[in-house]
Amino acid sequence: MALPKNVLHGRMTTLLSGSKDGTYDQIKRHRTLVVDAEDKLRKAAKDNPDAVAFGYVAGEWIAAA
Repeated sequence: MALPKNVLHGRMTTLLSGSKDGTYDQIKRHRTLVVDAEDKLRKAAKDNPDAVAFGYVAGEWIAAA
C-alpha cells in the first residue's frame, strides 16, 4: 500500500493514516484524496513545522516523524 503525500505549508508530508481514495478525475487523470479532519491536520502541521509524516489517532493528527 502506498502512503499518500501532500503539501502542507510548503513542505511535502506523508499521511500514515486518516486518508482514503476519493473519486477518479478523468480530466486531471488522477485520484482525489479524502482526508479526515483536514482542519486539524493543518493545525498539527502549523504546530509541528519540522514534521514530515502525520498519523490520525483517536480523532487527532499526530506528528510521527
